[in-house]
Amino acid sequence: MIRSVLTASVLAIAAMHGPAWGQEPDAPQASQDEPGWVPYTIPSVINPPENTVESAWTPYKVMKSKPSVDQELDDPVLKGAIDIHAHYGPDVYMRQWDVFEIARRAQEHGLRGIVIKSHWGESAGLAQLTQKYAAPNLDVWGGLALNTTVGGINPMTVRFFAETEGGRAKVLWMPTHDAEHEVKYTKQQRPYVRVSQDGELLPQVLEVLDLVKKYDLTLATGHVYVWEMLAIMREAKARGIDRIIVTHPGLGPMFTDPTVEQLQQAVELGGMVEVVASELFRDMRPQVVQMMRTIGPEHIILSTDSGLIGTPNHTDALVLAANILREDGFTEEQLNMMFKDNPAKVLGLPIGEGTPAR
Repeated sequence: MIRSVLTASVLAIAAMHGPAWGQEPDAPQASQDEPGWVPYTIPSVINPPENTVESAWTPYKVMKSKPSVDQELDDPVLKGAIDIHAHYGPDVYMRQWDVFEIARRAQEHGLRGIVIKSHWGESAGLAQLTQKYAAPNLDVWGGLALNTTVGGINPMTVRFFAETEGGRAKVLWMPTHDAEHEVKYTKQQRPYVRVSQDGELLPQVLEVLDLVKKYDLTLATGHVYVWEMLAIMREAKARGIDRIIVTHPGLGPMFTDPTVEQLQQAVELGGMVEVVASELFRDMRPQVVQMMRTIGPEHIILSTDSGLIGTPNHTDALVLAANILREDGFTEEQLNMMFKDNPAKVLGLPIGEGTPAR
């Protein structure tokens, strides 16, 4: 009797979730308006014959830096600013601040919002909890980077990210530290994610772009090869995606490192060019400033990329960057455009200081 009841219950559950267990389901029939379910024969994650580095974060575990000094700087540029690139702890290596600390400081200094970013997992759920419990007067959004830890170019991970309760999913990065370009440039023997083969984007990249459009996400280009960046942007534009972040070009040759002419092509394809604060704290400052002038502040976003031990905290980094740009002749109107208006545009938000979304 008990066995019969259990069997009936199991069969009822199975019926709710699709075909009988042990049987092959029918091929899903996607409508023309929905992203397809592509039977991929080309993997996006490539494992080397010998993995001598283990992971992208392994070298970070042995890095030694002096602790960051919180200056608690304040500035009008912070009021209504949005940091689209805020790294946080806990992580797989030490971060200077946890996500609650970052959000509370941003709220205290009057920021409109932050996008919290992990290289290794989605952060939409954590963004929802952070806004709810740590910073209710700050908009906190999540991101997802398509690195090896989420299966590379994995449409199902994108679906999970976008459908996570709370609606805080916002930015989808193509591969970052696990991008084929970065791994091969640094000559590291470890798994990597590719987005193309033989000069063509992988089919799963195209499906991910369709999902970005379907879920109204913002696309960020990651650390891919320059030609891949432009190819992804062309396909994104063809699919009606008009919110694209060109991820910190010029930060270093191991990342995507386009010329100014290639950045102008990216802008024509609808891209907003991200400059992270640390680029202005280094010897590269003159070149970065010249690039910003050539591209034009109307196409530039200033973000922090902060989080590592030894870096300025996120609000300090924004203030320090703003002061440097003032020294180089940028006006307050231009600063507001790069720190406030352009980040809002690229996230699909109304221009202005705004209030946290509910």
